[in-house]
Amino acid sequence: MRFCFTKKCAISVFSCFFICILMTSCASKLKVPRLKPAEINLSSYKNVTVFPFKGTHGREISDTLTQQLFESDRFHVLDRTNLNRILKEQNLSMSDIANPNNSVRLGKVMGSSALIFGQVYKRKYTQKRSSSKATCREDGKKYSCRRYKVKGNWHLKVGFKMVDTSTGEIIATKVIDETKSKSKSRREERPEVTWDKEKVFTSLQDKLIGKFMRMIAPYTVYNSVKLYDDDDLPWLETGIKFAKTGDWATAIDMFETAVAEAERNPDIDEKLRARAHYDLGVAYGYSGHYTKALEQLKRACTLSPDDVFFKELEKIKQFRLDDRLLKEQGVTSSRRCNTAHLTVVTMAS
Repeated sequence: MRFCFTKKCAISVFSCFFICILMTSCASKLKVPRLKPAEINLSSYKNVTVFPFKGTHGREISDTLTQQLFESDRFHVLDRTNLNRILKEQNLSMSDIANPNNSVRLGKVMGSSALIFGQVYKRKYTQKRSSSKATCREDGKKYSCRRYKVKGNWHLKVGFKMVDTSTGEIIATKVIDETKSKSKSRREERPEVTWDKEKVFTSLQDKLIGKFMRMIAPYTVYNSVKLYDDDDLPWLETGIKFAKTGDWATAIDMFETAVAEAERNPDIDEKLRARAHYDLGVAYGYSGHYTKALEQLKRACTLSPDDVFFKELEKIKQFRLDDRLLKEQGVTSSRRCNTAHLTVVTMAS
């Protein structure tokens, strides 16, 4: 391989590098929060009571679930103090609640439209130690030794059940399993176990409750989306700045100007024209104008077929369906939070 160190060669290399920079455009990645509909439409159930779950650490799980139900702002939740008072007034114990007739009776007294019960089926930690042959080094020399390994396994399994107080029928039920493993290894000596077992169980518990909450209440997800800018259409970069703050209306104005210029100017190639239509389609989609969004994204796909464009097209179709389901669940809009988190990555144009 020959290397050139002459001044002329160095200038040539620098010129090529400078041209590459000029030809580079940017794609901005935004993470935008959106509301997703619950798996089950429980919009008619406003007042909910959570009974202490059976099993090891059951009360801790039911208390955490009660807190999350309250924070969801979707349900009115009866606290445990009032629950115990009502049970005493009705001469009932926790074991009596398993009877559907008692559940209906209790629900009517408490003014709850649904009751939530639970059972901790498994909460187990196991630990296994093992060893195997290994090769160690000392002063540059190899020698045979042993590698010792310890592995911890956590397993949490909880069942959830939601009952209609007017009929005693089960309206939602789910058994959720969560597991986690950790391991440590060392050569020539056994590793010490330093992990916090209860902290891991708490994280598994939060995951379990989160999955049940997504079943019964709308929840927030973060969608990652790309937006393109280019020096030939400076309105794209300006539009992205507004999109970053969640001001999709102003972003749309900027992207519409970019599209108009792209269609008017014969020097703008089809790839850049497609990106302008794509940016506008994204802005329409995240502001709830789904028909216009799909029109722009289809135009982008026609001009320059790109996997990013097609994926966003399908995503906007899902947004439209989600909004329809959210409306049925009593939520007026999925765009409660629309401030984006911006990360800029450089892509060759």
